[in-house]
Amino acid sequence: MQKIPKYKALRIYFVAFLLYYLLISPVSSMLFVTNYPKFHEKIDMLKVHSDTLKKTININISSQEDSINSSNNKDTITSDYKEIITAPHETKLKRKRFMELESFFFELLMFVFILGFLFALPYRIYFRQKRKKKNIPKNIVRFCKKTMIYSPLINAGIVSIPFIITALYMMNQLFITDVFENTLKKNVYTQYWIVFIFAGILTVMFVYYWHRHLMQIKYLEHIFTKEELRKRIYPRKGRKIKYKLLISSIMTTLLPLSIVLVYLYLSLSSLKDLNLSSFTQPEMKIIFGRYYHHFETDALKSFLESMNLYYITAPDTIFMFAGIIMGIIISLVYLIFFVYWSNYAIIIPVNELLKNMQNITGGKLDNYSIVRTNDEIGELAENYNIMTEKLNVYISDIARMNEELEEKVKQRTAKIEIQKQKIEMQKAEVEAQRDEIEQQRDYVVKQRDIVAHHKKAITDSIEYAGNIQRALLPPDELLQKYLKEYFILYIPKDIVSGDFYWIYKKHTNEDKLLIAAADCTGHGVPGAFLSMLGISYLNEIVVDKDEFNPAIILNQLRDKIIKSLHQTGEVGKSKDGIDIALCSIDFKNLKIQFAGAYNPLYIIRENSNNKVLNKYENSPDYSIKYFEKSTLIEIKADKIPIGVSPKKMNNFNLKDFNLQKGDEIFLFSDGYADQFGGSKRLKFLYRRFKEILSEMYGLPMNEKLHKLKVVHNKWKGKEKQVDDILIIGIKVLP
Repeated sequence: MQKIPKYKALRIYFVAFLLYYLLISPVSSMLFVTNYPKFHEKIDMLKVHSDTLKKTININISSQEDSINSSNNKDTITSDYKEIITAPHETKLKRKRFMELESFFFELLMFVFILGFLFALPYRIYFRQKRKKKNIPKNIVRFCKKTMIYSPLINAGIVSIPFIITALYMMNQLFITDVFENTLKKNVYTQYWIVFIFAGILTVMFVYYWHRHLMQIKYLEHIFTKEELRKRIYPRKGRKIKYKLLISSIMTTLLPLSIVLVYLYLSLSSLKDLNLSSFTQPEMKIIFGRYYHHFETDALKSFLESMNLYYITAPDTIFMFAGIIMGIIISLVYLIFFVYWSNYAIIIPVNELLKNMQNITGGKLDNYSIVRTNDEIGELAENYNIMTEKLNVYISDIARMNEELEEKVKQRTAKIEIQKQKIEMQKAEVEAQRDEIEQQRDYVVKQRDIVAHHKKAITDSIEYAGNIQRALLPPDELLQKYLKEYFILYIPKDIVSGDFYWIYKKHTNEDKLLIAAADCTGHGVPGAFLSMLGISYLNEIVVDKDEFNPAIILNQLRDKIIKSLHQTGEVGKSKDGIDIALCSIDFKNLKIQFAGAYNPLYIIRENSNNKVLNKYENSPDYSIKYFEKSTLIEIKADKIPIGVSPKKMNNFNLKDFNLQKGDEIFLFSDGYADQFGGSKRLKFLYRRFKEILSEMYGLPMNEKLHKLKVVHNKWKGKEKQVDDILIIGIKVLP
């Protein structure tokens, strides 16, 4: 902790404005000196013109009863005379205006000093009370903490007030009201305005960088606590060091060059200002120097007449060197300060960091580096503090563990000393215990091997059960024979699945096909048992009883499931069941009959064939949604499970629908739509499922299958599969 400093504010303002006047005074003086001959020539011309007008006016007054035209001439000449007579007075007014400008700027400076004093007052009270080790008012502490980080910008903003107001006032005189009666005065005023803005920018930057240097190097550790200074207290991420060094390099290079260029520009005089109609041979020798003998005289004369060349007079040379020397002195002051601030902004935090690292090697881990800057060095100091804090925690934990270990060692040693003789006597018992431990170890290893063997046996059994379950599903040869163009997306969550699909076609009726997609309660082994039961009962109902009505099939399937599972609907009893979509497709007459338990059926059709859908739009059993490429018809399922239900056990409804060639039929379980995933870990939902099926209309079935897999894997990402997945797609061939 450094010695508590005094808060510097007004002295920075004073130094900054002193440098401003040292910078602006030589330039303004040189502007006056370089333009004085032009003003003097104009005054001489006014005097000559004044004498001529006096004589003319006297002549006109002596012959005052002339014609109306001569009277008009008299009025004109008299007005011209008044204008010339009052010209010096207007010049005095311009000087007065300039003095008023300086006075106005000085009044603004007084206001700035008062405003700066008021802003700095809480800081002065804070540091004075802290040096005297007295209590500091809470409102002052709160004010200092809230404004310390922004104090360089605030002080720079206060200092910029007179420059902004004065520059705007000068802009109003130059470009809006245009109070200047000739171009020369306006040009001089414009040059002064440009130099004023340049000097103002340097002054504001001088105040900002000085205050920032003091804030980072001296004030931070006295305003904020140790815990706060371990991390960056800046609200935003700062610029990188390379950008700060780039700004410093620009300032240290641009400032001297700009001052030299300003003095060079002000020292130049145009040859046209000599008002010479032609140049003599000696004058041309002086103008072109040793280059005169290398060109023809006529060519040089034409060159002088076509070009506006500049030269430097002997007095201008003296003033130029004097101004450049003064500018270089001022630039050196700026450069010394800027280089000092830039270097110390890097050197001091780095030295502190190196010193703290040396202390760590010496075993001192309770120190920390103040995060002074908002750049890579500040980030390095912050990470260093995090590292030392973690090291302290680790070492504290190790020390505590060592103390506990030492205590345990002492206790153990005491017990060992007491039981030393007993140990000798119980050697045989220890050996027996050792043998017993070895036996227990062998037993544990044997049990582990038994568990692994049982696990493998169970896994093999489940895999074999999966083979059996897949054998019960319709084989690919049968599907290809009955369906022609189709796809089946079947992804069990585990080895065996609770989802199953089933297909049957009468040999007597080659154009009518029964197909089902079912989802049993649960997944894995329980779902697989129920799925095998469902496949068995479907075969029994359809094949043995020759039933082909989907609604009647579902009614009988529900009765058999309830009876087989002994479901009574009582609380705590089995409520397992099957959600199923079952349809009968007549490919010859293009008709489909559907009955469903919770699982609906989708039909996707080309948009051009929508006229026949009008009779289905108002039916509660159908839902029609129009997409850009196609139309999706949803044949809704009954909200009745294949199993016991607390609701009234109504019969399943049979829904009919007329197909068209090119229609695509989809049966599915809820596993695809219920999958969690995406950036927000949400369900895929049926809305997205419908959009994908609609977008894929017209694609070949194998491409649909591939795209559904890609979309599912992308949505799932790293999430686990939540349920078995089953989607069946069938196309009605033309």
